[in-house]
Amino acid sequence: MIWLAMLMLEETQAALTPATVINQSELLSPEDYVTRAAGLEKSGLTVVEVLVDQTGKPQTCGVASSSGSKDLDLKACAAAVLRGKYTPAADENKRPMYGILRLRVRWILTNVFDGPSGKPQSPPDIVFEVAKLPEARKSVQIALTYLVNEQGAIERCSVLQSSGFQAFDASACATMRKLYRFAPAKDKADKPWPVVRMQRVEFTTAQTPPRDAPEAP
Repeated sequence: MIWLAMLMLEETQAALTPATVINQSELLSPEDYVTRAAGLEKSGLTVVEVLVDQTGKPQTCGVASSSGSKDLDLKACAAAVLRGKYTPAADENKRPMYGILRLRVRWILTNVFDGPSGKPQSPPDIVFEVAKLPEARKSVQIALTYLVNEQGAIERCSVLQSSGFQAFDASACATMRKLYRFAPAKDKADKPWPVVRMQRVEFTTAQTPPRDAPEAP
């Protein structure tokens, strides 16, 4: 369990800007559902991470979480790289940077890319348990952007979408910088790059059951 330290944010700073996909609705169509997977009635959620360079061109794609079907996972990455059009990430001074964009593909015989912003349609990327939440909340969520160096360490963190509680926003950044380390982001030539990444962090109380847990009879 994480005990929340009530930290105060320092003066507001310009936020890092994550890479975004421009043509999300064009990435996949029902015809893309892999025939073999459809015949076996395969479904699930594929999470892919796309490395986007400073010009907005996708460099590489990896599967962060499998749907359980290799065919569907490969189709998701192929669509992201071959069809995706992206805006590059940027630092606090709006200078273009490499960025990693996480895309979720929900395969339900009609495939859908989950939206990268707004209210999450999928579970958060990271969940921390705390002793208590404000206003009797069951959970609070924060969208963070990081500057991750070539070794995978978080150098800077900014709040992209606030939880509405300053202490939780600050604690999310502080906790992730202390505890989390990413695999280095490498381009096609296997060169590591500093990148901007986005993650959705959720704080829950220990009494909150898992999202997928069945209801008590």
